[in-house]
Amino acid sequence: MLHDLVKEQPRVAVVGSGISGLAAAFHLEREGFGVDLIEREDTLGGRFGVAQLGDRPVMMGGKNIGRRYSSFREFTSALGDHPYEEFGINTSRVKDGEVQTFDSSRAGKSLRTVLKSGSPRDLARLAGLAVRVRATEANRFLGSPLFTKLSERYDYAPLSAHFGPVVTRHLLRKMTVRMNGAEPDEVYLGTFGTNLALVIDTFDQLQHGIQPVLDAMAQRVTVRLGCNVEALLVEDGQVTGLQIAEKGSPAAESRYDGVVVAAPAHAAAGILRSELPALSRRLDEVRYFPTTVALVEYNRPVFGPEVRAFAMDDDGPCSNAGAYGQEDRQIVRYTFSGRHARTPNPSTGQIAEWIDFGEERLRRHVPPSRGAHRVNTVSRHWSRGYCGYGPYHGRLLSAVRSDLPAVQGLALSGDYLLGVSIEGCFRSGQQAAEALADQLHRVVAR
Repeated sequence: MLHDLVKEQPRVAVVGSGISGLAAAFHLEREGFGVDLIEREDTLGGRFGVAQLGDRPVMMGGKNIGRRYSSFREFTSALGDHPYEEFGINTSRVKDGEVQTFDSSRAGKSLRTVLKSGSPRDLARLAGLAVRVRATEANRFLGSPLFTKLSERYDYAPLSAHFGPVVTRHLLRKMTVRMNGAEPDEVYLGTFGTNLALVIDTFDQLQHGIQPVLDAMAQRVTVRLGCNVEALLVEDGQVTGLQIAEKGSPAAESRYDGVVVAAPAHAAAGILRSELPALSRRLDEVRYFPTTVALVEYNRPVFGPEVRAFAMDDDGPCSNAGAYGQEDRQIVRYTFSGRHARTPNPSTGQIAEWIDFGEERLRRHVPPSRGAHRVNTVSRHWSRGYCGYGPYHGRLLSAVRSDLPAVQGLALSGDYLLGVSIEGCFRSGQQAAEALADQLHRVVAR
């Protein structure tokens, strides 16, 4: 029969169902491969952080989609009608007793606000870098030639050493704590293009959240939830499968022709340790910082249309409090990140105290918040929630690329490769899928 003469299409596994895993699975399925999407948790989505606030589905993790996130937007469009709604950038702070607001819809006024922060020298340097990030797409992601060159020249000291204290506190810290969970003295110039890309973009949100997108993906690939991948299986330099403990059962072998490990660097390191110890050690060098997020629904709006978020500079555990959406100003997202929010596995009581802290700061400066009381609360802690990269990150990326060819049928994706933004993670998954598909197509053609 003709069927017996046709080689069976390889079956592949994608480990991790976060943004990069979804991207890899989507592109491999479109290439015609049979795909198993393997997730340790009981729900898809990884650090999208799908949860329930009362009866409402919410996202605890990344949810803001930049207007320049072309690859991610093409993905959601390909999976059906998943409309977006405007969110923009709106964040306020207190400086010298005055509430100052940056709003991307009023760029001129907001720019004048920014120019009040820091020395002319610092602001000129930031503006020069921002222009280069806007002009060249590669500079929005890790490993670009420009920022690799800056890394080699300046990563002997952290970002805070290259700028004055005013701009470090009032501008840089907002970027690094929000995006990396790190203080400016824990972030380096060689990765700073990813932070600037966030500031110069404007953002939308999925009108119905990420769940409909996840449901559509689950119709296209085989989903394996509650599965802890313990090790990669390799024979004669070729991936043969994974060692997987499923739903608490003893680990067993699952055979695959190729694998994309779409996980944070520390998780990928554990999976690869037995077969690729040198690569595993490199991945262990990537730094991650903890974060806790709480969503609180109130009996009335806490923010108004003009001030929708508030960044906090006073060295407390709450780095930011913001409305969940433009029309969801009665739901506040509290982010606890940075040096003062690194309590390991904070208890429910500790998180409640942190929310109290955030509410007290809002009552001082955001009048609508006064008198509002809580209706529903949900929180999530990630012990390694934000990727903070590290100094000379371009060197690490080069070393990872040189180590990978040691095993055929393996590709990596994740937040440490192109950056922590949704678009950076998605593109890393897409690139991993393309690399693995190319390898497997060559095998099938033999």
